[in-house]
Amino acid sequence: MVKVLVIIEIAKGKIIGLTKECITAVKALNAELEGVVLGQGVAELAVEATKYGINKIYKVDDSQFAGVNILYHTRTLEALIKQENPDIIIAGASLYGQEVMPRLAARFNSAMFPSVKGLKIGDDELEATHPLFEEKLFAKMEADLDHRNFVTVLGGNNPEAEPDSSLSGEVVDFSPVIEDSDKRETFVEEKIAKVSVDITKAKLLVSGGRGVGSKENFSVINDAAKALGGEVGASRAAVDADWVAYDHEIGQTGKTVTPDFNIVCGISGAIQHLVGMRNSKCIIAINTDEDAPILEVAHYAIIADLHAVLPELTKQV
Repeated sequence: MVKVLVIIEIAKGKIIGLTKECITAVKALNAELEGVVLGQGVAELAVEATKYGINKIYKVDDSQFAGVNILYHTRTLEALIKQENPDIIIAGASLYGQEVMPRLAARFNSAMFPSVKGLKIGDDELEATHPLFEEKLFAKMEADLDHRNFVTVLGGNNPEAEPDSSLSGEVVDFSPVIEDSDKRETFVEEKIAKVSVDITKAKLLVSGGRGVGSKENFSVINDAAKALGGEVGASRAAVDADWVAYDHEIGQTGKTVTPDFNIVCGISGAIQHLVGMRNSKCIIAINTDEDAPILEVAHYAIIADLHAVLPELTKQV
């Protein structure tokens, strides 16, 4: 059976959602699943990771890993991979994953599959789908499983794995491997930006764009989202105009969202926005332009003025 090692990323003392998406992607491969967690004071997180169906967790728990030093992580992961010899190594396509995975692939002279949407194991080969040109095209990548492969997975394409308290796994201590040359970088401190809302977790979004008209008019978006028990999303145009905070931006330069319902108001549907929301389960577009590109991906369309539709919707809730 193919053995997959998932690098478990931590932020604010928790396993991040993107790692949980990676776990879901690996479970679909019907492979042997192992994981590694690196940090200081990560014993409880290592045990927690086994609740997601990971059979074995390698725990690197050391004061030198109190902050993320990519060189320390790369060297230690290299040693673990040499010892345990997994066929595939997977991490999320986060800033961390995009730093550490290419370094590892280069050290092993192995294939690197960056920012993939889909994964599957074929006849003795790994197959992956990589989006190009804001998802206008998709590249199919293949690599022989006789050689080690490194993969980063894009967020917003797999549901997050859910913990199961009945599951358990083995936690194995692994000692850090650090050389003097790795100490040329020093961790100083970690500063985490304050985020007012995490729209990636929302089940319902009401999203507004340039067609809303003004910052004052954006109140109809806020009111509708509040009435429906959802969150506010926005296009880059609305964010750049300072109608709403950056935390709410959806698209290539914002967040990727997959809500159950996305009510899209006054957004034309530029490809930069579509790449961040096209996987919404149900898209309802409100737009006065019946030729707007957003209608090509919408499940339902209301050709009308959003300022007439949303207040009435809010009133009816």
